[in-house]
Amino acid sequence: MNKSETIKTLSEQLGITQQETEVLYDDFVSLLSNHLATDKGFSIPKLGSFHSKVRDSYKSYNPHYKKMMILPKKKVVQFTQSASIKDELSGGGL
Repeated sequence: MNKSETIKTLSEQLGITQQETEVLYDDFVSLLSNHLATDKGFSIPKLGSFHSKVRDSYKSYNPHYKKMMILPKKKVVQFTQSASIKDELSGGGL
């Protein structure tokens, strides 16, 4: 599901226009991004928790140039799923 499909579905469920839904969606994503940028984690009930952490630099092989390179440290987002969504996904019987 991409952004336009998400906005269309949400606007139908909320009974508001797609433009209003897109503003709400963009504000929500901006709020969460800003929260993670300040190194504060958050959780969404029945979905999971998000937090940011700094990944140290490491060596990696670049197959195009056939050389080892050092990738710099960077900030990444980690997601941990909640138990309820984990049970729901594992109950699908893959």
